[in-house]
Amino acid sequence: MLTKEQNERLCRVGPGTPMGALFRRFWLPVCTADKLSEPGGAPRAERLLGQDLVVFRGKDGKVGVLDEFCIHRGASLALGRVEECGLRCLYHGWSFGVDGSVLDIMNIPADKRSPKLKARAYPVMEEGGLIWTYLGPKESQPAFRRYAYMDLPEANRVVLMWKTNANWVQMLEGGLDSSHVSILHTNAARPGWAGASDKKIGAMDDTGPTLGIEDTQFGYHYAAFRKGSGEGGNVRITPFIMPSGRIIPGGALLGFNSTLLIEVPVDDEHTATYSVRYADRAMSRADRLRETGLDNPEIYSQETQEFLFSRDEFHKQRRDIMETNWSGFRGISTEDAVIAVSMGPIYDRSKENLISSDLAIVRMRRRLLDSVDRMEQGLEPVGFDIDTGSIEAVDTAPPDGAHWRTLVPSHKIEEPA
Repeated sequence: MLTKEQNERLCRVGPGTPMGALFRRFWLPVCTADKLSEPGGAPRAERLLGQDLVVFRGKDGKVGVLDEFCIHRGASLALGRVEECGLRCLYHGWSFGVDGSVLDIMNIPADKRSPKLKARAYPVMEEGGLIWTYLGPKESQPAFRRYAYMDLPEANRVVLMWKTNANWVQMLEGGLDSSHVSILHTNAARPGWAGASDKKIGAMDDTGPTLGIEDTQFGYHYAAFRKGSGEGGNVRITPFIMPSGRIIPGGALLGFNSTLLIEVPVDDEHTATYSVRYADRAMSRADRLRETGLDNPEIYSQETQEFLFSRDEFHKQRRDIMETNWSGFRGISTEDAVIAVSMGPIYDRSKENLISSDLAIVRMRRRLLDSVDRMEQGLEPVGFDIDTGSIEAVDTAPPDGAHWRTLVPSHKIEEPA
């Protein structure tokens, strides 16, 4: 377990915090591209790492990310007028380009020279259905990281995002915890649990997997071994990609596809989960929403992308159906988010009691905290400027007579210092 001081160091991401400095060294999603699809459409107020931003697409199609509040008198630029090449503040008509340059000042007298000012702007990339930005030092900006799914046709992926009332570590730890898949997600993973005699026993009926774990250049990867589903059993290999990404292997449970998930801290008590399901075939957004449970308007707003559950809303659990529905909720992502929210805004990890099935969680914390220590020594964080295009996840039978890492030969193991 962590001390209270270590927990604070891990969870807090605002300006001036050690973990906030770590996150600011990586490109992060700031919104989904579908919410900014129309050139000249409404700008969006977004919050990232405790910073208030405005994201807009000019009528020329270029995307900008600026600090939200106008440098003149502090009005929100999210209320502004989107013009051909920039964003104009409603209050006094100051206009800003995507690079933050002041294009025009409407309320300056004709005989006065415009001041040499510039709004704070951030680098932007639009890739894979997401708008990405970089909030860190300009001199340390890494190359943009491309993921394998970005080379697939748009029809072969489904991009979703949901914002939850929980710290980002709670959301990330759930996604890196293999044992909970067979328990919290019982209805999806172990459909015969309620006595259906026609359901075959599969690997997911083993609720206590054995874990193997190794550090890699991008973070780490781990293997969860389960008995059943054939003579050799099953192994699921999941990579953790610094600072808060993972790829979930599809296998039979998810229809033989993969899912990239990135937990992005909105601030210390709210998280934006970006999910990209992808495969070698066309995919249905409606099917993905049903699987996650996010097609339920009582749980999720597709308009605001908010997960509509807080600790005051435990009544949304359907306890009347729990004889056949393990959790009383529907959908894997819904179940994960509910559990994270149930812990409160920031869980005190000095109170927990860890066991062997928590090894991947412990390793994630260590990699992040070690990276913070490295940065304070003037070194680069783990995973900085690493190519992510060849990282993959696997759900298959264990290799006969070989180490499990041979199933992911592209993953480069980190050599001990």
